[in-house]
Amino acid sequence: MKVLFSTNIHPEDKERFTALNGADITFKPKNEVTEDDLKDTEVIFGNVDTKLIPSAQNLKWVQLDSAGANTYAALDKAFTLTNASGAYGTAISEFMLACTMAILKKLPEYGEMQKMHEWENLGSVRTIDTLKVLCIGTGDIGSAYAGIMHKLGATVYGVHRTDKPLPEYFSGSYTFETMPEILSQCDVIAMSLPETPETIHIMNKETLALTKPGSILINVGRGSAIDTTALIHLQKEGHFAGVYLDVFEHEPLPKNDPVRNTKGIYCTPHIAGRFNAETTYDKVIDIMYTNLQHYLANEPLEHVVDRKLGY
Repeated sequence: MKVLFSTNIHPEDKERFTALNGADITFKPKNEVTEDDLKDTEVIFGNVDTKLIPSAQNLKWVQLDSAGANTYAALDKAFTLTNASGAYGTAISEFMLACTMAILKKLPEYGEMQKMHEWENLGSVRTIDTLKVLCIGTGDIGSAYAGIMHKLGATVYGVHRTDKPLPEYFSGSYTFETMPEILSQCDVIAMSLPETPETIHIMNKETLALTKPGSILINVGRGSAIDTTALIHLQKEGHFAGVYLDVFEHEPLPKNDPVRNTKGIYCTPHIAGRFNAETTYDKVIDIMYTNLQHYLANEPLEHVVDRKLGY
């Protein structure tokens, strides 16, 4: 069985995989993968260019190193798709906490004051135990952030596609349809949605207008979840205390994109996840290794993506 492994991997982990019986593994960086590499490949590990997938005539399974899977789920080719859901919650939820604290404590403003050599007390700040937090997306990432905020004293609510039971630390549960009922009450809106037809521009002109003045908006899911034009228009009026965006509809974000120059919007280059945290890398590799063991033993795979839903 030919396996192409395109995810960056440490030498000691390569040895773990190559020691498995029944798998002929080729390791190659994803930016170097060609159509010829995929012709006889049965299994792909990593997020190779989707344009190359049709050339994999014998493809049966793709194991992604990301939690997001929508672009691969949409491909018109029959293969099992698994992702690395569950690996990113720790790192990304800590990033979201950092964004929350930065805005609450006015750190960006004090950073600007330092550049201007100014010295001024900017006044009162809020503490987490006074906040109502709305997590739009309650998968691994959203739930991890909700758990942290709950432990720090916040009241936490969740929004998800269906009316499913949530962990006990959520004080309320909403669907996409009922979300407008809670938006105006929340001090923090934390978005970690996958991209599906339902989630594209779920935060649009109308829903953004329902949010509480002075609230915080964070997006670490997919950039398409927010209508950025509507966001910029609203933020020019100073609506949000601060907005942190780690994801965008077009990446890399163009240098002349107006979101870069909108006061109170802070952009990071899609770095909340990836392998920037060593623990994330370890969890992804463990997911891949376990799944390859399952595959070789003809056992059910874990983290299978519903290709109709896209996650």
